[in-house]
Amino acid sequence: MIGGSVAQLEPTFEYDCGKVDCAELDRRQRGIVLHMVLSLIVGMLLGSLGAVLSHTHNPLGSLYEPYAYVLLVVVAGYTAAGLGWAALSCALATFGPLLSLLAATFFDPGAMLLGAGSGAAMNVTVATLVVIGVLAHLARRGTLWGDLAGGVLAGLVALDGLDKALPGGPEYVPGFWPWKTLVVGVLVLGLLVTTRRGWGRARSAAVVLAIMGACAAFL
Repeated sequence: MIGGSVAQLEPTFEYDCGKVDCAELDRRQRGIVLHMVLSLIVGMLLGSLGAVLSHTHNPLGSLYEPYAYVLLVVVAGYTAAGLGWAALSCALATFGPLLSLLAATFFDPGAMLLGAGSGAAMNVTVATLVVIGVLAHLARRGTLWGDLAGGVLAGLVALDGLDKALPGGPEYVPGFWPWKTLVVGVLVLGLLVTTRRGWGRARSAAVVLAIMGACAAFL
């Protein structure tokens, strides 16, 4: 009887484990879908606010765009379930502002999407934002590759701020130096602190310095 009882309970145990696995998989899939939907919706909301700031010529516009979108894709990429999902979520997070800004051009035909003056420049901006989000996801890794990804991520943001601050740069913004440049510097420091741990921060900071030095040497 004991042997028979065990034999009868075994299939039930395996079936219950299967149900648990299916439930966990379902929760994971729902979480991924929710993450992508939220990335798109938050992107649209940020894009709407960016359109308002641009239309009113608010001095904060040069800080809000693109750094609000940079923070969005960093959060979307860092919290994604996997590398592929990070790329998809960041693409949706980038298309969200584009949809809002595109709608705003009906009221202000002269407005530029994501600060880009041409279609090619806009494509580069979109691709850069997606890459930043993917780098944020890779920076979660506790390896040297994670240090490299975190350093390149912070370095790209630092280069954009430097480009806006230096006269003669292709994206030079009058009045960006010194206070707005200081805000970008705080953002770069925050990225290093939040994405890396321990000595990884120092290695990522070294990557940022190397990127800045290389650009200073060739520009």
